[in-house]
Amino acid sequence: MAIKPYEVEGQTFYQVYVNVRSSENPGLRVQRKLKLIKTERDAKREEIRLIRECERELAEKTTKGALWGSVIEAWEKKLAKEPLTDNTRTDYVAAIRKHTQNWLKRSALDISNAEVRQLLDGLKGSISQSYLHKLKIVLGKAFTFGIEEGLIPDIKNPVHGIKIRKAEEKKPEILNFEQIRKLLQEAKRLNYDWYPVWAVALLTGMRNGELYALQWSDINWETRTLSVTKSYNCQKRITKSTKSGCWRTVPLSDSLMDLLKEIKATAGDRAEVLPRLKGWSKGEQAIRLRMFCMGIGLPSVKFHTLRACFATQLIRNGVAPIQIQKICGWKDLETMQRYIRLAGIETVGVTEVLNILPPGSFRLC
Repeated sequence: MAIKPYEVEGQTFYQVYVNVRSSENPGLRVQRKLKLIKTERDAKREEIRLIRECERELAEKTTKGALWGSVIEAWEKKLAKEPLTDNTRTDYVAAIRKHTQNWLKRSALDISNAEVRQLLDGLKGSISQSYLHKLKIVLGKAFTFGIEEGLIPDIKNPVHGIKIRKAEEKKPEILNFEQIRKLLQEAKRLNYDWYPVWAVALLTGMRNGELYALQWSDINWETRTLSVTKSYNCQKRITKSTKSGCWRTVPLSDSLMDLLKEIKATAGDRAEVLPRLKGWSKGEQAIRLRMFCMGIGLPSVKFHTLRACFATQLIRNGVAPIQIQKICGWKDLETMQRYIRLAGIETVGVTEVLNILPPGSFRLC
């Protein structure tokens, strides 16, 4: 609350400013300002009137809960304490602010199921089905947070009951064993500078940023293990924690041990295991791999496919999925299941029980 005198062309006037904030919900407040009051006595009288007016409006707003924008601000602060990457956290909040901009100054209580459905229906065709599904999930999480924190009165989450068909799962890009061998053989024969990067990726299942950040201090030659503790973010140009936020250990095979020794022999004083290739820090690793694959007659695949190749080959060779999950750093088996299906391990041999044909040869007449 404040009463301030000021002058206009030599005449003194008074300004009254009133700010009433909810003690239960700091995100709720009502403000009023009044100028050109001629006397201080009148200003005090107006101040009392404005305070009462603000208190009445605040009481009405309190029954409706916080504004949607305030809910999002509070949710963003909570997400900062969650084990999420900076990109994930930023994407969540940015997506909601972008697509619910017209709701930010409205009471979250007033946002109905029909409005949420209308919003999502209106985005169909302009964004991918998978993104639309993720947006719905994020909206639901934001509303749930607001209700649980008391920012929104205890109502049914307006996102509940809305169904969005998931996009059809695309078969992951993959290279089979012979194609992997051809990729590495040709890269080594041509002395291509990306050969050690691709080889380490295929022998460890590490992500691109993890490979870039890998240092010699992360390798334990005695225990034949490699520690994955950090990752490079090419957008922000910083080294941070891994995508899952957890460190993991990768065992060193004989082939990987030999490869690392070869790299070490030419690394000099470089702290990083892999050479600092042109364009790598700018995210050009995908186009380099695609161009090389096309040049030698292999399917054009993205860089992340090398991680899929690592997992699939281990599955095909009978390594338990739980072990692969630990090595690759997946928090659950959902992603792992895609590679199990791709490798066909779950179905190998199951039709052998259908021994129903009569003995003897069969000839077409």
